[in-house]
Amino acid sequence: MKHIVLSVLLSCTLAVSQVVMATSFTIEDINIDGLQRLSSSQAFAQLPLKVGDTADERSLAYATRSMFKSGYFEDIQLEQEGNVLLVVVQERPAIGFIGLEGNKILATEQLRSALEAAGLKEGEIFKRATLAQIELELERQYNRQGRYAVLVESVVSELGENRVSINVKINEGITSSISHINIIGNDNYADAELMDLMSLKTPGVWTLFTKDDQYSREKLTADLENIRSHYLNKGYVLFNIESTQVAISPDKTSVFITINLVEGEEFKIGKVSIAGQYEVDDADIWGLVGESSGQVFSRKSLVNAAADVRQLFGDNGFAFAEVQPVPLVNEVQKTVDVQYQIRSGKRTYVRRINFRGNTRTSDDVLRREVRQMEGGVASMADITASKLRLQRLGFFNNVVVETTPVVGTDDQLDVEFAVEEGLTADWSVMVGYADGEGAFWGGSVNQNNFLGTGNKMQASFSSSSSTDEYKFSYLNPYYTIDGVSRGVDLYYTKRDYAKVDVSNFATDTVGMDLRFGYPIDDNTRLDFKVGYERIDLTLGASPSVEATDFTNAEGLNYKQFKTSVNWNNNTLNDFWYPTQGSSHGVNLDLALPNSDLNFYQLSYNYRNFTPVNYTESLVFSTGAQVAVVGAYGATSTTPFFTNYYAGGFGSVRGFANNSLGPTNSLSEPLGGQILSTASAELIFPLFSDMPSVRTSLFVDVGNVHKSGEFTLGDLRASGGLNLAWLTPVGPLTLVLAAPLKQKTGDLTQSTHITLGRSF
Repeated sequence: MKHIVLSVLLSCTLAVSQVVMATSFTIEDINIDGLQRLSSSQAFAQLPLKVGDTADERSLAYATRSMFKSGYFEDIQLEQEGNVLLVVVQERPAIGFIGLEGNKILATEQLRSALEAAGLKEGEIFKRATLAQIELELERQYNRQGRYAVLVESVVSELGENRVSINVKINEGITSSISHINIIGNDNYADAELMDLMSLKTPGVWTLFTKDDQYSREKLTADLENIRSHYLNKGYVLFNIESTQVAISPDKTSVFITINLVEGEEFKIGKVSIAGQYEVDDADIWGLVGESSGQVFSRKSLVNAAADVRQLFGDNGFAFAEVQPVPLVNEVQKTVDVQYQIRSGKRTYVRRINFRGNTRTSDDVLRREVRQMEGGVASMADITASKLRLQRLGFFNNVVVETTPVVGTDDQLDVEFAVEEGLTADWSVMVGYADGEGAFWGGSVNQNNFLGTGNKMQASFSSSSSTDEYKFSYLNPYYTIDGVSRGVDLYYTKRDYAKVDVSNFATDTVGMDLRFGYPIDDNTRLDFKVGYERIDLTLGASPSVEATDFTNAEGLNYKQFKTSVNWNNNTLNDFWYPTQGSSHGVNLDLALPNSDLNFYQLSYNYRNFTPVNYTESLVFSTGAQVAVVGAYGATSTTPFFTNYYAGGFGSVRGFANNSLGPTNSLSEPLGGQILSTASAELIFPLFSDMPSVRTSLFVDVGNVHKSGEFTLGDLRASGGLNLAWLTPVGPLTLVLAAPLKQKTGDLTQSTHITLGRSF
């Protein structure tokens, strides 16, 4: 005889339970009917009853609730057949397919990843609440892009086999922009000064590129912290941001931000003291802390001073010193007393330095870069410098340093550098286009860590309409234990100057250099070269008077013994697209005695990058190049083929390639013995989500001059727009330029383009 013990029927939002008890009974068996996707074991795992349990009204109600909580079932009925418990279920449908339509700004893969991160994907159990979750998560993704007018609608369709499809239609709307930022309560600092501290901006010319006019909660939080830090660094220790309101217009296209703040009063530093147990001279500590009583309180200065003191102890062997600045605010006197609480602990020594992960590179190559000595006092500055030197080798993808106390001692530690070997062999094929030279191609093999020795080997060739070049070089950066480098260069270059809009002549040059280098510090280097080269000069069918006169006096073939000295200081933070730092280089090339031609070349190159805002999205760059070539000794005339040229990309943009300066008897560019160029650029990103693309507005000034004839009046100037894109085959640069100062007869060029070569 069958009895309905418990029946629960569910609608979308209402559950109705009905209990009809005959008598309680002992369960002798359990059957589950209605399963489609779930296995019997999965279903039984959700049922808190087993054979031998007593079934009554209370236990059956609890079992039903437990099974519903699993989320697998739409309907559950419990029935009794004698002493057998029959469970009849109707499973919820599964999500068989999620379709996305209308998304153009955000890629389908990005939206699917966001849904999966929220636990919404094909194969999961479908619940009506799932629709709201899907729509909410997709709206969040668009809100993060500043699109609050997005409309998301979902349609559910049956697929059969208890599965459903969800088709999501998206109307992305337009980007919401920040229409107004209102700051209330700032009496001591103007709105403009505080807004300069914020990354969020109202629409302007630059926001077309930076997208800073698109609201982001994360950006606003960071901006509020910047404002807070500004006040705390100016002495307003009781500063507080009372509230922040963000409102969106009814059409969801405009965002309004209101910041309510209380500045408080300016506080000054009262008494400064040092307390604790330590073994470093007070004078050294006071030299970093300073007696700054009466000065305006600054949280930044306080934190920096504590870091400097901590570094002082670390450099003196107290690797685990604790330095805690404690400010004591006196609201009556408007002062802040500062006490630096210090506990140095015991001086620590390095027992052993180990390396891990260097499967190709020998230990000796790594150990020679380490500045911390085994057995010496542990210096955090030396350990950090050692890590940086290992990173700069370019051999490793990652370098991690760990310091571990030696078990059983309280004054020793081991230092371990864990490295991850990277690719040190670079095979490349080069194809590109350079303004003034046309198409070029080439290839190279570059071994930065030859056979794991740390030595460098490079072989390359390139060919264009004007130039064929072959090079081979080998360098041992540690020829001596002091870090003196030694290397050799072999090269052959054939260049037809007529193909680059210069006079009708060509040169064949073959040579060899021995080079030595000495690192002055981590950023500065001094390099020397001595070498020999042979230059064969070929004149065209109609040579200029200058070329004919020179070859009549000196001939067409020259044997040169030469030397060069190069000093370079480089603190740039990136090779391709630096945003901070500078680079200075001075180079002298000199022909040695017994050379056929006696001349020198002296040049100076400078480049500097300074961020305009804290996000480094705007960068101001300046650069200059000055060079001079001249003859000395028996040679009375400077070789005309060593002259410098100006005009075009890499020089004064807006003028034709190599067109500026003196001309020869055929009115062809002759070049000059003096080169002077300078530039200034305001660099900004074209698209905030494309760091490989960078744009700048520039002004160039420069020219070339005959020896002793330099005048400011001869300088030319140009300005324009420079677009750079770092492509897989090299940098692509497009220049749109116009002369700002020119003279009659100058050849101008409004566009320059180059691909695959860096200048």
